[in-house]
Amino acid sequence: MKTSKIIFISILSAIAFIILIAFVDIAIKNHNRPEIKVNKQLLPAFTVIYISNSNFNLMQGDSSYIETAYAKDSIPPSLNYKIKGDTLVVIEISQSHSKDSYPSIRIFSTDSLKSIILKNSDINIVKLKSAKINLNMDQSSIWFNQDNVNLSSFSSLEIMAKNHSNINATSFKIDNLSINLQKSEADLAILAGKLNGTISDSSRVSTRLAGEISLKADKTSTVSINE
Repeated sequence: MKTSKIIFISILSAIAFIILIAFVDIAIKNHNRPEIKVNKQLLPAFTVIYISNSNFNLMQGDSSYIETAYAKDSIPPSLNYKIKGDTLVVIEISQSHSKDSYPSIRIFSTDSLKSIILKNSDINIVKLKSAKINLNMDQSSIWFNQDNVNLSSFSSLEIMAKNHSNINATSFKIDNLSINLQKSEADLAILAGKLNGTISDSSRVSTRLAGEISLKADKTSTVSINE
C-alpha cells in the first residue's frame, strides 16, 4: 500500500474518532442535564425596588413578574418579597452564581421603574429602560448589561454608592450621568452626554471620554478617563 494512501486513511480515521468523541461528549452532557421547570409569578407595577441580601437578574419587561427556573427534582427557590405601596421589597432572594446553572431568578420590570435601592446585594441589570433611574447602593455590586450603543437607555442615571460598592457597565449611551462614590469603585464604558459627581474616601472611577465631564475627587480617590 502506498504511503500516501496510508496517510490518507489515517487522517480519515483520526477525523472519525474525533467526531465520535464529540458525539459521545454531547450525549453525556444531554444525559446529565436536568429537566428544568419554570414558574412565573405576576407582580403589580412598581416604581421603586428595595433589594437586601439578594442576587438575581433585573430585566426589562412588558409587565412586572418574577420568573424562576430550577431543576424539576429540586426544591424551588424561596421567594421572599412583598409590595408596600409602589415599592417592591425583595429580601434574601438568591440564584446560582455559576453561568448556565440553576436555580435562576429574574425579576422583570416595566419602564415605570424609577428607583433601585441595594443593600448587601449583587444584581445584574439587563436592557432596562426608563426615562430616569436613581440607584442607591450600600455594600453592593451591580452590572449594567444594556448592550445598546446606538440608543440612550436612560435620559438620566443618578448613582450613589458607599461602603465598598462596585458598579460595572457595558457600553451604552446616556444623556446625563451623575455618580457619587464613598469607599466604592466604578468601571464604566458608558457614553454619557454629561457626567458629573463627587468621588471620595479612597474611591475609584474609570470612564470613557464622551461629552462634558465634571468630576470632583478628593486626595484619596482617583479618576481615569479612557478614549
